[in-house]
Amino acid sequence: MTLQHSIKTAAENSHVVLQKIILGTLVALTIFAFYFSQARADENLKPSKQMTEMVREILLKNPEIVVEALQVFEAKKREAEHQAVQKTLAEDGKDVFAHPDDPVAGNPSGDITLVEFFDYRCAYCKRVHKTVQKLIKEDGGLKYVFKEFPILGPASTFAARAALAARPQGKYVPFSNALMEAKGSYSEGQVFGIAKDVGINVKALKKEMKDNLEAIDQVIDRNIKLAQKLNITGTPAFIVGGTVIRGAVSYDTLKMVISDARDFKEKGMPK
Repeated sequence: MTLQHSIKTAAENSHVVLQKIILGTLVALTIFAFYFSQARADENLKPSKQMTEMVREILLKNPEIVVEALQVFEAKKREAEHQAVQKTLAEDGKDVFAHPDDPVAGNPSGDITLVEFFDYRCAYCKRVHKTVQKLIKEDGGLKYVFKEFPILGPASTFAARAALAARPQGKYVPFSNALMEAKGSYSEGQVFGIAKDVGINVKALKKEMKDNLEAIDQVIDRNIKLAQKLNITGTPAFIVGGTVIRGAVSYDTLKMVISDARDFKEKGMPK
């Protein structure tokens, strides 16, 4: 399921490039159609050769026509995506910020929530992990929500399942942190070894993974579906208030967004 999602993501990125090519072609065809309609009114204007030359000459002399069309297309696309994200946050806000099955760190009753979609095998997630931990430690009013989003293959899925299976033992947070800080292939042996190192009963963990696999996968599947609605196609991705941040941004950036969200909330303004 997650492998198909990764393939779908790559296909979507290729589709964006294709859209731009198609749009440029449509602009040219629109100009051609206009002049062809003129040709029907003027028998002396031959569309077969003259129309082609006219379109070519117009585009060569005015390439900004295509550039402007692409800019308008991109602006409309970004606005549509923004509106879709805001709609999802409004309609599925509980699933994003406060689903009872989501592990939480920091202050569970904090006034601001920082949500992160991550994959343990993601190098960028590892890079930003220390930043997130620093923010949680410094900001006593910050609630941090873990969103397991294993998109980098079966090993990522296995690690996510193991982490979620540690919840009944009350060890999810230290286990998740240890998995994020680890290096390697994330084989079953390595994952269970990390579990043992943080004080998890591995036998009980394996049993939980087997007995409650369906419930564990429902958490992961819900996160994947939310990510699709929020146009999140990679990791890490953060959500604060009404803002979605994609990529391993700096400490200053995350702190500023959290501060802005808090200001908006204190002033009673939507964010």
